Amino acid sequence: MAKLGAIVLGVVPCRLGSTRFPGKPLALLAGRPLIEHVLGRLGAAATVDGTLVATDSDEIAGRAGELGADVALVRQPCATGSDRSAIAVRDRAADIVVSLQVDQPLIDPSDIDKAVMLLERGFDITTLAYPCADEDGYFSRDVVKVAVTEDGRALYFSRAAIPSSKEAATGRNGLYLHHVGLYCFRRSALERFAAAPRGELETTECLEQLRALEMGLSIGVAIADHGRPGVDRPEDLGPLEELVASGEAELSP
Repeated sequence: MAKLGAIVLGVVPCRLGSTRFPGKPLALLAGRPLIEHVLGRLGAAATVDGTLVATDSDEIAGRAGELGADVALVRQPCATGSDRSAIAVRDRAADIVVSLQVDQPLIDPSDIDKAVMLLERGFDITTLAYPCADEDGYFSRDVVKVAVTEDGRALYFSRAAIPSSKEAATGRNGLYLHHVGLYCFRRSALERFAAAPRGELETTECLEQLRALEMGLSIGVAIADHGRPGVDRPEDLGPLEELVASGEAELSP
């Protein structure tokens, strides 16, 4: 994987309090906390030069430190993970900031690279999605969908079922694009994002990427061949344990 000629810093923004899953970063998957899995995925990406945990929790900071991770304590309340990442990197060298949410413990490092390299096409931000035909996910409010142009630019993200046909509530050719919680920011775009107020769309959908679209920032969407389930709620860990036990998903070193 070719380098971009820029310093790429991978950040895991996380907090101990969560409405749907309190303590999620320290929840165990295959005997290891989710924060460890996500750090391992970032560390295995060829384009990422270093990693950082951005958290408001001494407990998470302590566990991350035990893992040998660099940590930034961000005490002030943050509206989103990207806002937390922006604060954490203020005094750190980084041309590109890769903000990866802790709910993606099985993300493929090569897909992280794919999203980072997409910045070469001039987007302000890039992210990741994969084609999916799961009907339950299509109608689930926990699953974020994205509509994109033919050249890969995001048009809109939603918890609603998009795109939707007039004749029947199905995605294009029976598929939709399942968004993955990964954001690759040019530093200038991250600074602009964090300085802007939350817009109506972001507040309504509770999706941070909509702030960027409302601001006029461009978001490129890298398409992965396949995806792995994320962790939104405690009950989501079971299916991931089954994937790991069956050998269908490999853990990071």
